[in-house]
Amino acid sequence: MPIGAIQAGMETASVINLTDKTANAAPGFSDQMMKFLKEANNEMAESENISKAFAAGENNNIHETMIAAEKALVAFKLVGSVRNRVMEAYSEVMRMNV
Repeated sequence: MPIGAIQAGMETASVINLTDKTANAAPGFSDQMMKFLKEANNEMAESENISKAFAAGENNNIHETMIAAEKALVAFKLVGSVRNRVMEAYSEVMRMNV
């Protein structure tokens, strides 16, 4: 699922909950998820930039390139895991009898 689609869903969730928020309220789940997704996206973009610089010969540090790639991979796997857990929780709530 593209990050843009997830962000659009989160923005919709934020609009719905605007009446519940107060000035002193802690950040909600959707705010935390947006922050998390932005950080993961930044890791992936940074990894891509470092890899391109290495491929172009501008950067000769293979260690930095590999560390950036691994950080992006871990962030991507974590996003997938969180998405799966959220979907499982949603499915469980929808199966509840009322």
